[in-house]
Amino acid sequence: MIRRRDLILSSAAASLAMPGLSHAQSSSYKKEYRLSMVSPPGPLWYKMADLFANTVRERTSGRIAIKLYPGSSLVQGQQDRELVALRQGAIDIIVGTGVNYSGTVKDMAAFALPFLMTNSKEVDAVLASKALTEDYYGIVRSKAGMEILASAEYGYIQLFNSKRRLTKASDMTGLKVRVVGSPMFQDVMNALGANPTSMPWAEAQAALASDAVDGVTLTQEQAIAAKAVTLGQKYVTKWNAFTELLHISIANPIWASWSPEDQKIVRAAAQDTAKEITRLTRANEQADEEALRRAGVDVYIPTPAELDEWRILVRRPYAKWKATINPQLVGKLEEVIAQASKKV
Repeated sequence: MIRRRDLILSSAAASLAMPGLSHAQSSSYKKEYRLSMVSPPGPLWYKMADLFANTVRERTSGRIAIKLYPGSSLVQGQQDRELVALRQGAIDIIVGTGVNYSGTVKDMAAFALPFLMTNSKEVDAVLASKALTEDYYGIVRSKAGMEILASAEYGYIQLFNSKRRLTKASDMTGLKVRVVGSPMFQDVMNALGANPTSMPWAEAQAALASDAVDGVTLTQEQAIAAKAVTLGQKYVTKWNAFTELLHISIANPIWASWSPEDQKIVRAAAQDTAKEITRLTRANEQADEEALRRAGVDVYIPTPAELDEWRILVRRPYAKWKATINPQLVGKLEEVIAQASKKV
């Protein structure tokens, strides 16, 4: 089990082993690198960025300093603009999920397909696969202009609402559900009979509180941090329809400006951080569920038969978006997941 102290203990050894940087190399380094993320301080998303930044600083003896900008503050809270800002040089590093940038690079929505990964075994298989580390990373490198250093499990995005327990797809009929700004999520909700709406989270909170919007998709941790129950979100269906991967990504020009030795150190720091965040995500799953129950939220876990009904209804949008995103990439991910499902 990796702890924060363990992550940074090797910093002294790493710095001793480092060859001295030439003047040309050191002069190309920025005094500080800007890391953007949509998460506010507190959740594991933020902790991933914080742990990565601290580990890099320790292991490079301060040569590489990273400043965090939570809440997508460098782009006025508009998370979908982070990638554009990175390409323009206003952001150096992003910790985020691919779907947020899929409006610019459609392939980055691959992991957001409904019911693609539904358990930890499938997620682990994807995290260890060449479909991720070679195919997906390569696409992001060439199309988005970022080098992904490591990926972690984000957690399952569950279905919260203020009206009723959702035990079958027909219970969704007419529910106005806030989703992230992706046409794919809107298609999925339409297929389930819901009325999807897209808006920034700040607006969504007010809409939920006033009952203008009935439901929202959040991880359990996000719901607790946002005090969703105070926004009327009294019911949650743990359908595990969506999960995502959190990626630590660096702008290609920044990555190329670092020495091979520093690249090795920083990538290892990212990989160790990602492993720890995946561990914490899973360790907190049951505790977060219990916290929701204590807050008065009705937590419903669908039966396998009920989940099959949801899966059937989203087949058409799944097929449409697989073809739109990148059928070859998604096909490789499906093969990895199918093999993992066969293993005992």
